Parts: sequence; C-alpha cells; structure tokens
Amino acid sequence: MAAVTPTAAGNGAKSPTTPASPVESTTSQTSGVKRKRTAEPKFYAVKFGFQPGIYHTWNDCLTQVTGFKGAVFQSFPTHEEANAFLTGTQTPTTSNSTSTGTKFYGVQRGRKPGVYTDWAVTQDQVRGFRAPKFRKFATWAEADEYVRQGTQTQDEMQAMQDDNKDSSFKMKLPGAPGMTSERPRDADGNEYPIGTGPLPPGAVDGFDPNVVLDPETGRLKYRSAHEKVQTKQVPGRPGPLRIYTDGSSLRNGRMGAKAGVGVYFGPGDKSRNVSEPLKGSRQTNQRAELTAIIRALDIAPRHRDVTIFTDSKYAINCVTVWFVNWQRNKWMTSEDKPVENKDLIQSILEKIQERTVLNVKTLFEWVRGHNRDPGNEAADWLAVNGARSAVIETANIEDNDENLSDDEGGGQVGVGIDGD
Repeated sequence: MAAVTPTAAGNGAKSPTTPASPVESTTSQTSGVKRKRTAEPKFYAVKFGFQPGIYHTWNDCLTQVTGFKGAVFQSFPTHEEANAFLTGTQTPTTSNSTSTGTKFYGVQRGRKPGVYTDWAVTQDQVRGFRAPKFRKFATWAEADEYVRQGTQTQDEMQAMQDDNKDSSFKMKLPGAPGMTSERPRDADGNEYPIGTGPLPPGAVDGFDPNVVLDPETGRLKYRSAHEKVQTKQVPGRPGPLRIYTDGSSLRNGRMGAKAGVGVYFGPGDKSRNVSEPLKGSRQTNQRAELTAIIRALDIAPRHRDVTIFTDSKYAINCVTVWFVNWQRNKWMTSEDKPVENKDLIQSILEKIQERTVLNVKTLFEWVRGHNRDPGNEAADWLAVNGARSAVIETANIEDNDENLSDDEGGGQVGVGIDGD
C-alpha cells in the first residue's frame, strides 16, 4: 500500500471540524491581531477503508473513509506511530478510531468467530447457535483480544458442531489442520461428491487435507484414518501469496475477437492455475485482465495476504485510484459517460473489502509485460491458451452448424454431423 503524497496547499477547501486535523491560533498581546501557528505534520492511518494506508492530508484520508461502512482511521504525529497502528502493533485510541461511530462486535463463540462492525452480520453469526458468546467494544483491538481469549474444550466443540446445522464435520483429528473424522454432507445429510464439498475448519490455502490423489487410478480419494493421523503439520511459507494474472484477446477490438484469462499460482499448481476463455459477448483485453484478477481472488485463501502481479496498469488503476472518483460521481467518468467494465471493477472492490474486514491485505504490483518475468510469461501463456481454446470451440460449433444445415437440406436431420 503506497503512501499518498500531500496535495498542494491553497486549494480553498475547508476541512471538516475533527480532532484529526487541528489548527491552533493565538492572539498577539501587543497588536491584538490573530496569527496562525504552523500546524504540526500529521500522518493519517486508514486501517479499514477503501484503500488502507498512510496519508499525509486530511482530505486524502477522508476520501478513503467517507461512505465506507465500519471505517477505522486515526491521526498521528509521526510516520512510525501511524505504521504501528496500521500493522496492528499499536491499539487505536477510542477518540479517533471510533470517530465514525463504529462499534466492534467480538464473536467468541458462534458460526464464525471474529470481529464484526455490522450488527446484522453479527446476529447472523450467533442467532440460533447454542450458547453463543459475543460482546460490543469501542475499539477493534479490544474486540480482537476478546475473541482470542475464547478457548473451547473438546466437549464444547462437539456440542457446537452437533447444534450448528451448517457444520458438515463432526470431530477434528490430530495431525495437519483440517483433518476430520467424517466426510462433508449437505443440509439434507447427503455426502458431497469427493472434492466438491465445503472445506473443513482449519484447511490451509484452499485445500482439503482429507483428500489425496490416488497415484494408481489418477482420481481423488479420501485418506484412510491411519493416513490422517500420520499426516504432520508443515509450516507454510511466510509472506503474502504471490499470484500472476494476465488477459489476452486475439483480434482485440475487431469483429470476431476471442479473449482468454490466465492466473498463475506457481509451477505444477494445476488445481489453482487458470487458463480459460473469457465469458460474455464483450471479448476485450481489458475485461480479460480484470476477470483474471477476479478469478485470482476467488481462488486465493481469504485468510492469507496476497500480492497480485499484472502488466495491466489499467486494471491496477481501476481498483486502487480511479474508482474513488467514479464512486463519488455515481460511476460516471469526467466526460459524463458510464464507466466501462463497471461490473467487473465493482466485483473486485467487493472482494478486496471482504478481505480487508478480515484484516487481510490485497496488494497489486505492476510488472512489465514480455520482459522475461517467469511469472508474467506463465500467466500470459495461460491467457493466450484460453483465448485459443475459445477460437477452437467457436470453429467446432460453426462446423457442426454447417453440417447440420446440409443434412437438413437433404431431409436427414442429425445424419453426418461427424463428417461421415
């Protein structure tokens, strides 16, 4: 998250009255004329907002929190203090962190324990849940500490799972996180097809540790009870998950264009790497680039920070800079035209906000295209391959339609579709 450079002074804008932007003045005892003191530098840390980060002006900070439900922000005299607040090493003070009237609800026992800023969402987590535990706090840090203090014995966990109708898993097993004794079932008690059910609690990086690929058959299978107990927990890699995205459109901007989407998590990561045609009638390169980011955020685990690498400055600017004015102008451009690709941009912003509420970072980094960056080249290959598959699919459909038309002319419907 990049710090925003201060805007030029003298724009005539009037700052709102707020503890975060004080301006002191004194009256000269000799002349009786008021003179303003030079305001001390301020650093505004936005913890929860449209684009979390550290800002140098009150107006820039206000842009990030106005209209954002549950915004959390605070001013500091030094960059170090602002960064400590932003990273969670310092707890926010009640006066500024709740200046928007935000309340923080800590759910210690519920369907999904955590800190929430919306009372309706909090109610969904505890209503109908056996013996829920939750409290309201003035600051996020207090609510988070309350959630962390919640401990549950095996008997409590069993009682919660038996009572919670949404839970598909009965008992945790020792070993790696996510190991369970029973297979996931839907609300009617039917077992999900292997590999398609909800992930068990504790699953890491979007994978179900209870499922493994059978080397003999090449199909998925459930681990045996012995294999589950023997599976050890392996520490995950530190730092954010690095994801490369790209979009490609063959004959971009012309009739008959076909676009593809590429998402690259890493070599050999076939279950998460994406190479597919772009859906919809608008087959443009920009829509493919934005769709690739959506697919990356859909697949990435929500509990882990991610850095998305893309060679599209357009896509990055859409979801980090330009959207602020677009939202203010009701999604109209400065030329009073509807914003193109609004549906995809809004989808990305919603996914970023969901992750921000969970205190998870979503970062973007631009890479130069076709510059021998291995990750970018891999994503580009996946995107081009997705576009080519769309071309092949269209050609096959046209061939079949032509054959069908010839057969209908001969009065033999359905004969000769395979080219006989």
